[in-house]
Amino acid sequence: MIQDKTISYYHQKASEVLQYINNNIGSDLNIRYLAERFHISFYHFHRIMRAFLDEPLGEYINRVRLETAVSLLKYSSEPLTSIADNIGYADLSSFSKAFSKEFGISPTECRNDQSLVLNTHIDYRMNSDRKIIVQLKPKIITLPDKKVCYIHVTGKYGSDEVQKAWDELEEFSKRYKLPGWRPEFFAIYYDDPDVVDPDLCSSDVCIATKKDLKEEGRIKFKTIKGEKCMVFRYKGPYEQLWDIYDYIYKDWIIKTDHTLRDLPTFEKYLNFSPQTKPENLLTEIYIPIE
Repeated sequence: MIQDKTISYYHQKASEVLQYINNNIGSDLNIRYLAERFHISFYHFHRIMRAFLDEPLGEYINRVRLETAVSLLKYSSEPLTSIADNIGYADLSSFSKAFSKEFGISPTECRNDQSLVLNTHIDYRMNSDRKIIVQLKPKIITLPDKKVCYIHVTGKYGSDEVQKAWDELEEFSKRYKLPGWRPEFFAIYYDDPDVVDPDLCSSDVCIATKKDLKEEGRIKFKTIKGEKCMVFRYKGPYEQLWDIYDYIYKDWIIKTDHTLRDLPTFEKYLNFSPQTKPENLLTEIYIPIE
Protein backbone atom coordinates (compact mmCIF):
# COMPACT_ATOMS: atom_id res chain seq x y z
CA MET A 1 0.00 0.00 0.00
CA ILE A 2 2.84 2.39 0.90
CA GLN A 3 4.57 1.63 -2.40
CA ASP A 4 1.33 2.29 -4.36
CA LYS A 5 0.94 5.67 -2.63
CA THR A 6 4.57 6.55 -3.45
CA ILE A 7 4.11 5.63 -7.11
CA SER A 8 0.91 7.67 -7.27
CA TYR A 9 2.64 10.64 -5.59
CA TYR A 10 5.53 10.75 -8.05
CA HIS A 11 3.25 10.16 -11.05
CA GLN A 12 1.23 13.16 -9.93
CA LYS A 13 4.36 15.25 -9.42
CA ALA A 14 5.79 14.30 -12.82
CA SER A 15 2.47 15.17 -14.48
CA GLU A 16 2.50 18.57 -12.78
CA VAL A 17 6.04 19.21 -13.99
CA LEU A 18 5.09 18.42 -17.60
CA GLN A 19 1.99 20.59 -17.42
CA TYR A 20 4.12 23.48 -16.17
CA ILE A 21 6.69 22.95 -18.93
CA ASN A 22 4.03 22.85 -21.65
CA ASN A 23 2.47 26.08 -20.33
CA ASN A 24 5.79 27.89 -19.88
CA ILE A 25 7.88 26.62 -22.77
CA GLY A 26 9.49 30.04 -23.28
CA SER A 27 10.74 30.26 -19.70
CA ASP A 28 14.13 29.25 -18.32
CA LEU A 29 13.29 25.63 -17.49
CA ASN A 30 16.27 25.02 -15.25
CA ILE A 31 16.32 21.53 -13.71
CA ARG A 32 17.15 22.75 -10.22
CA TYR A 33 14.37 25.36 -10.37
CA LEU A 34 11.82 22.74 -11.48
CA ALA A 35 12.88 20.37 -8.71
CA GLU A 36 12.51 23.09 -6.08
CA ARG A 37 9.22 24.38 -7.47
CA PHE A 38 7.60 20.95 -7.28
CA HIS A 39 9.28 19.91 -4.03
CA ILE A 40 11.18 16.96 -5.46
CA SER A 41 14.71 16.21 -4.29
CA PHE A 42 17.14 17.65 -6.84
CA TYR A 43 19.31 14.54 -6.48
CA HIS A 44 16.46 12.30 -7.61
CA PHE A 45 14.51 14.67 -9.86
CA HIS A 46 16.23 13.79 -13.15
CA ARG A 47 15.86 10.02 -12.63
CA ILE A 48 12.19 10.35 -11.61
CA MET A 49 11.40 12.36 -14.74
CA ARG A 50 13.38 10.01 -16.97
CA ALA A 51 11.49 7.02 -15.54
CA PHE A 52 8.19 8.79 -16.21
CA LEU A 53 9.08 9.93 -19.75
CA ASP A 54 11.39 7.10 -20.89
CA GLU A 55 13.72 9.88 -22.10
CA PRO A 56 15.83 12.62 -20.45
CA LEU A 57 13.81 15.68 -19.45
CA GLY A 58 16.12 17.97 -21.46
CA GLU A 59 15.29 16.05 -24.65
CA TYR A 60 11.58 16.31 -23.89
CA ILE A 61 11.82 20.08 -23.38
CA ASN A 62 13.78 20.50 -26.62
CA ARG A 63 11.23 18.41 -28.53
CA VAL A 64 8.26 20.39 -27.19
CA ARG A 65 9.99 23.67 -28.06
CA LEU A 66 10.65 22.55 -31.63
CA GLU A 67 7.13 21.17 -32.08
CA THR A 68 5.81 24.55 -30.92
CA ALA A 69 8.15 26.27 -33.36
CA VAL A 70 6.80 24.23 -36.29
CA SER A 71 3.22 25.26 -35.42
CA LEU A 72 4.18 28.93 -35.10
CA LEU A 73 6.08 28.87 -38.39
CA LYS A 74 3.17 27.33 -40.24
CA TYR A 75 0.20 29.05 -38.62
CA SER A 76 1.43 32.48 -37.54
CA SER A 77 3.23 35.44 -39.07
CA GLU A 78 5.47 36.03 -36.07
CA PRO A 79 9.04 37.04 -36.97
CA LEU A 80 11.64 34.31 -36.44
CA THR A 81 13.32 36.32 -33.68
CA SER A 82 10.03 36.46 -31.75
CA ILE A 83 9.44 32.73 -32.20
CA ALA A 84 12.94 31.97 -30.93
CA ASP A 85 12.36 34.15 -27.86
CA ASN A 86 8.85 32.80 -27.19
CA ILE A 87 9.97 29.16 -27.10
CA GLY A 88 13.00 29.72 -24.88
CA TYR A 89 16.02 30.16 -27.14
CA ALA A 90 18.59 32.82 -26.29
CA ASP A 91 18.79 34.12 -29.84
CA LEU A 92 17.84 33.40 -33.45
CA SER A 93 21.16 31.72 -34.18
CA SER A 94 20.79 29.06 -31.46
CA PHE A 95 17.16 28.47 -32.47
CA SER A 96 18.05 28.05 -36.16
CA LYS A 97 20.90 25.68 -35.31
CA ALA A 98 18.68 23.49 -33.11
CA PHE A 99 15.85 23.51 -35.67
CA SER A 100 18.13 22.59 -38.58
CA LYS A 101 19.84 19.86 -36.57
CA GLU A 102 16.47 18.28 -35.75
CA PHE A 103 14.71 18.61 -39.11
CA GLY A 104 17.47 19.06 -41.72
CA ILE A 105 15.97 22.35 -42.95
CA SER A 106 16.03 25.94 -41.71
CA PRO A 107 13.06 27.67 -40.01
CA THR A 108 12.72 29.89 -43.09
CA GLU A 109 12.50 26.87 -45.40
CA CYS A 110 9.85 25.36 -43.12
CA ARG A 111 7.77 28.54 -43.24
CA ASN A 112 8.08 28.86 -47.01
CA ASP A 113 7.02 25.27 -47.75
CA GLN A 114 3.59 24.62 -46.23
CA SER A 115 3.51 21.10 -47.67
CA LEU A 116 6.28 19.88 -45.33
CA VAL A 117 5.35 17.59 -42.45
CA LEU A 118 8.05 17.67 -39.79
CA ASN A 119 8.44 15.04 -37.13
CA THR A 120 9.97 15.23 -33.64
CA HIS A 121 8.12 12.25 -32.18
CA ILE A 122 10.14 9.08 -31.61
CA ASP A 123 8.16 5.91 -32.33
CA TYR A 124 10.80 3.45 -31.13
CA ARG A 125 13.47 4.17 -28.54
CA MET A 126 16.03 1.93 -26.88
CA ASN A 127 16.33 2.71 -23.16
CA SER A 128 19.39 2.26 -20.93
CA ASP A 129 18.43 -1.39 -20.33
CA ARG A 130 18.43 -1.97 -24.11
CA LYS A 131 14.67 -2.46 -24.03
CA ILE A 132 12.67 -1.07 -26.98
CA ILE A 133 10.11 1.53 -25.86
CA VAL A 134 7.20 1.84 -28.29
CA GLN A 135 5.15 5.06 -28.60
CA LEU A 136 3.66 4.87 -32.09
CA LYS A 137 2.60 8.03 -33.89
CA PRO A 138 3.85 7.47 -37.46
CA LYS A 139 3.66 10.34 -39.93
CA ILE A 140 2.33 10.07 -43.48
CA ILE A 141 4.11 12.47 -45.82
CA THR A 142 4.74 12.97 -49.51
CA LEU A 143 8.44 13.42 -50.17
CA PRO A 144 9.81 15.71 -52.88
CA ASP A 145 12.20 14.32 -55.48
CA LYS A 146 15.72 14.07 -54.07
CA LYS A 147 18.93 14.09 -56.12
CA VAL A 148 21.67 11.94 -54.60
CA CYS A 149 25.13 10.63 -55.29
CA TYR A 150 25.33 6.97 -54.34
CA ILE A 151 27.21 3.69 -54.38
CA HIS A 152 25.40 0.42 -55.08
CA VAL A 153 26.55 -2.32 -52.70
CA THR A 154 26.05 -6.08 -52.70
CA GLY A 155 26.62 -7.70 -49.35
CA LYS A 156 25.29 -8.13 -45.85
CA TYR A 157 23.61 -5.00 -44.51
CA GLY A 158 25.90 -3.28 -42.00
CA SER A 159 28.94 -5.28 -43.16
CA ASP A 160 32.47 -3.99 -43.73
CA GLU A 161 31.69 -3.76 -47.44
CA VAL A 162 28.82 -1.36 -46.73
CA GLN A 163 31.00 0.67 -44.35
CA LYS A 164 33.71 0.94 -47.02
CA ALA A 165 31.10 2.31 -49.42
CA TRP A 166 30.06 4.93 -46.87
CA ASP A 167 33.69 5.90 -46.29
CA GLU A 168 34.31 6.20 -50.04
CA LEU A 169 31.14 8.22 -50.56
CA GLU A 170 31.94 10.52 -47.65
CA GLU A 171 35.46 11.16 -48.94
CA PHE A 172 34.07 11.99 -52.39
CA SER A 173 31.40 14.28 -50.95
CA LYS A 174 33.92 16.18 -48.83
CA ARG A 175 36.27 16.58 -51.77
CA TYR A 176 33.55 18.21 -53.84
CA LYS A 177 31.76 19.83 -50.86
CA LEU A 178 28.48 18.09 -51.64
CA PRO A 179 26.64 17.97 -48.30
CA GLY A 180 26.88 21.63 -47.30
CA TRP A 181 26.15 22.39 -43.66
CA ARG A 182 23.04 20.17 -43.48
CA PRO A 183 24.04 16.80 -44.97
CA GLU A 184 21.33 14.24 -45.74
CA PHE A 185 22.34 10.59 -45.62
CA PHE A 186 20.10 7.83 -46.98
CA ALA A 187 20.22 4.10 -47.60
CA ILE A 188 17.83 2.21 -49.89
CA TYR A 189 17.34 -1.51 -49.21
CA TYR A 190 16.24 -3.75 -52.08
CA ASP A 191 16.22 -7.17 -50.41
CA ASP A 192 14.97 -8.88 -47.27
CA PRO A 193 17.83 -10.85 -45.63
CA ASP A 194 15.26 -13.30 -44.24
CA VAL A 195 14.43 -14.22 -47.86
CA VAL A 196 17.61 -13.49 -49.82
CA ASP A 197 21.08 -14.75 -48.88
CA PRO A 198 22.45 -11.88 -46.70
CA ASP A 199 25.69 -11.86 -48.69
CA LEU A 200 23.66 -11.22 -51.88
CA CYS A 201 21.47 -8.43 -50.52
CA SER A 202 21.77 -5.15 -52.40
CA SER A 203 21.48 -1.57 -51.23
CA ASP A 204 22.36 2.00 -52.22
CA VAL A 205 24.16 4.29 -49.79
CA CYS A 206 23.36 7.90 -50.70
CA ILE A 207 24.15 11.52 -49.91
CA ALA A 208 21.79 14.24 -51.14
CA THR A 209 23.26 16.94 -53.36
CA LYS A 210 22.19 19.68 -55.74
CA LYS A 211 25.48 19.74 -57.62
CA ASP A 212 26.03 18.38 -61.13
CA LEU A 213 29.24 16.37 -61.27
CA LYS A 214 30.67 13.61 -63.44
CA GLU A 215 30.34 10.07 -62.16
CA GLU A 216 33.56 8.68 -60.76
CA GLY A 217 34.28 4.95 -60.46
CA ARG A 218 31.40 3.31 -58.66
CA ILE A 219 30.03 6.65 -57.46
CA LYS A 220 26.89 7.44 -59.48
CA PHE A 221 24.14 10.07 -59.47
CA LYS A 222 20.37 9.66 -59.62
CA THR A 223 17.12 11.23 -58.44
CA ILE A 224 15.04 9.42 -55.84
CA LYS A 225 11.46 9.96 -56.96
CA GLY A 226 9.20 11.56 -54.38
CA GLU A 227 6.66 9.14 -52.93
CA LYS A 228 3.91 9.05 -50.34
CA CYS A 229 5.42 7.31 -47.33
CA MET A 230 4.68 6.19 -43.83
CA VAL A 231 7.54 7.44 -41.63
CA PHE A 232 8.73 5.91 -38.37
CA ARG A 233 11.45 7.44 -36.21
CA TYR A 234 13.85 5.33 -34.16
CA LYS A 235 16.43 6.42 -31.59
CA GLY A 236 19.20 3.96 -30.81
CA PRO A 237 22.10 1.94 -32.27
CA TYR A 238 22.07 1.06 -35.94
CA GLU A 239 22.68 -2.59 -34.99
CA GLN A 240 19.06 -2.88 -33.83
CA LEU A 241 17.50 -1.35 -36.95
CA TRP A 242 16.49 -4.63 -38.57
CA ASP A 243 14.67 -5.62 -35.36
CA ILE A 244 12.76 -2.33 -35.56
CA TYR A 245 11.27 -3.44 -38.89
CA ASP A 246 9.76 -6.47 -37.14
CA TYR A 247 8.16 -4.13 -34.60
CA ILE A 248 6.82 -1.86 -37.36
CA TYR A 249 5.17 -4.68 -39.28
CA LYS A 250 3.77 -6.28 -36.12
CA ASP A 251 2.61 -3.07 -34.40
CA TRP A 252 1.40 -1.08 -37.37
CA ILE A 253 1.63 -2.40 -40.92
CA ILE A 254 -0.63 -5.45 -40.49
CA LYS A 255 -3.19 -3.27 -38.67
CA THR A 256 -3.29 -0.28 -41.00
CA ASP A 257 -5.73 0.39 -43.83
CA HIS A 258 -2.93 1.76 -46.03
CA THR A 259 -1.70 -0.37 -48.93
CA LEU A 260 2.05 -0.82 -49.33
CA ARG A 261 3.59 -0.04 -52.70
CA ASP A 262 5.88 -2.49 -54.44
CA LEU A 263 8.90 -0.27 -53.77
CA PRO A 264 11.93 -0.63 -51.49
CA THR A 265 12.03 0.94 -48.06
CA PHE A 266 14.74 3.45 -47.26
CA GLU A 267 16.27 5.06 -44.22
CA LYS A 268 17.41 8.60 -43.47
CA TYR A 269 20.16 9.07 -40.88
CA LEU A 270 19.46 12.34 -39.11
CA ASN A 271 22.61 12.73 -37.00
CA PHE A 272 25.03 10.36 -38.69
CA SER A 273 28.46 11.20 -37.23
CA PRO A 274 31.35 9.44 -35.49
CA GLN A 275 30.81 11.89 -32.60
CA THR A 276 27.20 10.76 -32.00
CA LYS A 277 26.82 8.14 -29.29
CA PRO A 278 25.03 4.98 -30.55
CA GLU A 279 22.14 5.45 -28.10
CA ASN A 280 21.52 8.96 -29.51
CA LEU A 281 21.45 8.03 -33.20
CA LEU A 282 18.23 9.07 -34.95
CA THR A 283 16.92 7.17 -37.96
CA GLU A 284 13.77 7.70 -40.00
CA ILE A 285 12.35 4.64 -41.79
CA TYR A 286 10.32 5.39 -44.91
CA ILE A 287 7.83 2.82 -46.21
CA PRO A 288 6.11 3.79 -49.54
CA ILE A 289 2.31 3.50 -49.51
CA GLU A 290 -0.53 4.05 -51.99
